[in-house]
Amino acid sequence: MRFKLSLYVADAPNCLLPVNYQYPLSAWIYKTIHEGDHAFARFLHETGFKIGGAAYKFFTFSRLLFPHHGFVMQGDRMKLLTDRAELVVSFLAPEAMQHFVSGLFSLQHFRIGDKKSAVSFRVEKVEALPLPLFKSTMMYRTLSPLLVSYKTEDQRNAHYFDPHESEYNSIFLNNLRQKAASAIGHGLIQNFAPGDGKLSFKPSDSKPKSNLLIIKADTPAETRIRGFMYSFELTAPPLLHKIGFLGGFGEKNSLGLGCVSIIKNENNKH
Repeated sequence: MRFKLSLYVADAPNCLLPVNYQYPLSAWIYKTIHEGDHAFARFLHETGFKIGGAAYKFFTFSRLLFPHHGFVMQGDRMKLLTDRAELVVSFLAPEAMQHFVSGLFSLQHFRIGDKKSAVSFRVEKVEALPLPLFKSTMMYRTLSPLLVSYKTEDQRNAHYFDPHESEYNSIFLNNLRQKAASAIGHGLIQNFAPGDGKLSFKPSDSKPKSNLLIIKADTPAETRIRGFMYSFELTAPPLLHKIGFLGGFGEKNSLGLGCVSIIKNENNKH
């Protein structure tokens, strides 16, 4: 299930939002989920869907989506020139949970930023979005940075791959396979063999846009991670498309990474 949240920017116009707002935004979403008095909310927040040594939350969200010319850059700040924004929030979860999840976000107020500046928002509308028809080959555009990394035990820092690096393809597809195995094991989707059918990944942009994100900024636990904004073509069984579309592609989806939209053109074919 996927929702579009229509937001009112309470401090507009000319308020300043830090460019690095992704982690504070994820903290608000976690808080909202946690406050839901429901077993699903508690499980999602505290545990996740485990398989092997990995645990997947199977939800993701976009960056804040502003109208054209809705902001201008001022250093590491976004000067907002509009009082409107949208946010896409996406869950791989039973449709029976749709009313519950929609209710979590209705009429919420939140404020995100850092010690230097922050902006207040109000959720004015929550709209459930219809699911697309998933085909074997689909074209996607990222709505938030997509992260693919690799780290060995003797490495201090992970390597964050550019989509055109040779290792990116196999790590991206293996992550999707692991998510499928977890989703099957926890009954989120019907059982199928994720190895059946052709799997291929191909970035469409010659120069994907690098995006550095700072997690827990200005604290001892500060971490810097890097994702990329770009378009890509994916060939896979339709249920793998559904898992990535709803739960996020790549890593750290619950931090709002790997959220995508579908590019509707002749390349989205059976």
